[in-house]
Amino acid sequence: MKNDWYKKALLKNAKEIVSSGTTYVILSLVLLLWHFALGIKFQWQSISPLSAPSIFVRVFYSAFTFCTLGLILYVIKFYKVLHDIVVKAFGMWELYNLIKAVLWLFLMWISYAYLVPWLFNVLNAGVSVLFNIANLVLYALPPVGITLILSIIYLLSSKKLKHEH
Repeated sequence: MKNDWYKKALLKNAKEIVSSGTTYVILSLVLLLWHFALGIKFQWQSISPLSAPSIFVRVFYSAFTFCTLGLILYVIKFYKVLHDIVVKAFGMWELYNLIKAVLWLFLMWISYAYLVPWLFNVLNAGVSVLFNIANLVLYALPPVGITLILSIIYLLSSKKLKHEH
């Protein structure tokens, strides 16, 4: 059996992100209903219920880098070429390991600074669009909108309760 440490790390953090995101989505839908009940006019809103893990979740960023940028370098055989040049040609294992460690830290920084924020911006934009579509349906067709929102809240909360127990 392979060592699938990266899958475990990504799934653990994905569950935490989805759990907190589900809570925020439910709260935003309840707030949407509250605004409707108060008679506040329809307005396009931007929401961001999902947040990227902090830099201190090193296991997540290492696993994310392993599955993205690290995989690309592996597929193009960068590490093999580096090994052939540094170890086979010059016999310098320490330099090879140092280059790999520095490169890995650089790739993790790229993931932290660019890839993960971009991914979460895309996810939050998708959630915002869905939220605003639900808001528009609520204002255009109140009975359908209320039923839709209550159904979504029920489905999300029942799934969340199932996963917690």
